[in-house]
Amino acid sequence: MIPQSQPVVISASRRTDIPNYYASWFLQRLREGFVLVRNVRDYHQVRRVDLAPDALACIVFWTKNFKPMMEYVPYLERYSFYIHYTITAYGDDVEPRVPPIGESIDCLRRIADRIGPERIIWRYDPIFMNRTYPLGYHVELFSHMASRLKGYTKRCVFSFLDHYGHIRDRMGTLEVEPLEDTTAHSIAAHIVTQCNTNGMATQTCAENFDFDYLGISHGACIDSQLIERISGLALGGKRDKNQRPDCRCAPSVDIGTYNTCLNLCRYCYANHNEKLVHANYAKARSTSEFLVGGREEGDTLQDMSPVDKRQQLSLFGADGK
Repeated sequence: MIPQSQPVVISASRRTDIPNYYASWFLQRLREGFVLVRNVRDYHQVRRVDLAPDALACIVFWTKNFKPMMEYVPYLERYSFYIHYTITAYGDDVEPRVPPIGESIDCLRRIADRIGPERIIWRYDPIFMNRTYPLGYHVELFSHMASRLKGYTKRCVFSFLDHYGHIRDRMGTLEVEPLEDTTAHSIAAHIVTQCNTNGMATQTCAENFDFDYLGISHGACIDSQLIERISGLALGGKRDKNQRPDCRCAPSVDIGTYNTCLNLCRYCYANHNEKLVHANYAKARSTSEFLVGGREEGDTLQDMSPVDKRQQLSLFGADGK
């Protein structure tokens, strides 16, 4: 058993929408106290991750529909957690299985009423423009959405579309317009104005654009400062070396699996093959130790046992109060 140097931050998940499609599975993993995760570069290398409340610093959820997870919020409250909730300007031509905008806003507001606005981060990303979604459309709809979310979140994160090679065929028929610097700065200026008006801080996600002059900071989605505030633990401010160069996230363990998200967003980097997504979802079981599948011959189990977070230096003193 290999000890961790500090409590783990769980990412659930950059790779798939766990709250939307795997809520019952996730709750079962919390009840059993562990999850098994395959190494994305070495299939048979399996990591056992402790999910006991005293082993985790925080759970960070990523979702476009938290509704299936709502009934489990009372159980989640024994953990420190917060939610990245993506609500964009697009319709089902881009996000085929994402709820309508109004329904998504209503759901976010209900969650915020339960857990408070600091633990809800609104993501408006990725941004791209074409004939259906021109600059003016983004400007008008973002203003509407920001006004409806006033008081329900304290932060908005945005980014522009990354043109990953494997999404070109999916995105091709959308005829995405090249992003000009002037357009990027124009929409960023509008976003920050609306966020300021509606009581939200504005951040970018892994962007190389410099919007400092607008008061927009480079954000960290796995945010050590936020985690420290809601958990009372000192994380040390390290960056995750496994993320993109412009990413400022703290280290975390992602328990998701690629090619498992049934949102089927056309811009998604985590899905490579729609048939494989459906095949994987068909193999998912709420009782499984893995998100998809089970143990196989040749698997090597690496048991990572985090140090009990009660042994860590608390921000509020050694007794944790």
